[in-house]
Amino acid sequence: MRRTLASAVLCWPLALLAGERCLAIDGDTLVCNHRKVRLTNVYAAELNQPGGYAAKRRLQFLVSSGEVVLRPYGLDRYGRTLAEVYVNGRRIEQADIGPRAGRGAAWTGDRHLPGHSKRPTASPGTPALVPR
Repeated sequence: MRRTLASAVLCWPLALLAGERCLAIDGDTLVCNHRKVRLTNVYAAELNQPGGYAAKRRLQFLVSSGEVVLRPYGLDRYGRTLAEVYVNGRRIEQADIGPRAGRGAAWTGDRHLPGHSKRPTASPGTPALVPR
């Protein structure tokens, strides 16, 4: 019994290193081990917009359903880590969270990745968005 208990106590810290512990802030932002992480390929509605809370619930369900691994790319202008997020080896995609929304709705590609230079696109007959 003592040997089993000693093994469990010694191995417990290793289990903490296996994956990130994350909570959803909204549909495209997490807090993982006390740092904010912005998903690079997901553009969800804000919490005060229609679909915002549903997107947050979907993201929270995903990150709580398995081992979370981050693939960081750097920091954004707000100091958040920009990262692709994987759960059980599968990358979280836009389709997992819901329809594309917010300021990112008119963009194509992964605009948060370094070196990304695509401009916003607009449908015919609508004014184009101008980045700030």
